[in-house]
Amino acid sequence: MKFYFLTDESEKSLAPFFSKRVLGTVMGSVVIVGAVLIVFWSRRPLSELMATGNEPTIFFLIFAATLIVNSYVNLCCGAGDLVRRGYFMMNYQTDKSTHEKEIEFYRYGMLEFFLHALVLLLPFLPLLSLVAFISAVSMITFIMAVSVLFTSSLFCRMSGFLAYLVWGRSNTLGYFAARALLIFFIFGTILLAPAVNPLRLLYLFGQSPDSRSYLLAIYLTVVSFAILILILVNNALVRRHIKIGSGSEVQE
Repeated sequence: MKFYFLTDESEKSLAPFFSKRVLGTVMGSVVIVGAVLIVFWSRRPLSELMATGNEPTIFFLIFAATLIVNSYVNLCCGAGDLVRRGYFMMNYQTDKSTHEKEIEFYRYGMLEFFLHALVLLLPFLPLLSLVAFISAVSMITFIMAVSVLFTSSLFCRMSGFLAYLVWGRSNTLGYFAARALLIFFIFGTILLAPAVNPLRLLYLFGQSPDSRSYLLAIYLTVVSFAILILILVNNALVRRHIKIGSGSEVQE
């Protein structure tokens, strides 16, 4: 199997790992998180922060900023928005069928999405590690918080891909539907389903990290189940597209 997501920078690939557009977007996201850190950094000396371990606010702010920007980047990658050739959101030279739609999802797309969600998170780790260090949170809490970021980004990646499969890359409804789901997941669940809201969970990690493992278990169970449903639906839609494409070739 050829790993086109590593080599193909054309519109045939939804989000090439090392394309200038994707890398530039990720670096811009890291800059945004870094700017948040600079703006909200306490004027107190670092040694004092380390001694008191009383900076839960900055922990939440930086992890929350990372959650929002990284989830959005993954949503765009899943929907294929980062390979458009023009400035406007619907401007594609053609709406070509992509490798992700032409190859079995379990063999290609799912592997790509898991790997890319992990790769896109790596550039944020230095800032996240710094914040965890000055906030004096444990390594276990740090890993728990990062797991929230990863599962959230993977959920958004799968959701963006579902929008692409249903509406394509040139449909206004699909564009806004994907972003509406992102807003609901990150912000709407604060009121409607607080147990699965990632922002609330990150906030609680900063306040009393050592007693929140059961909340993480609930969150991971629900979000993992949602990801599983998206995987099954995406696989069914990809197989349907492949079957239709094969039928068209036979008729020709």
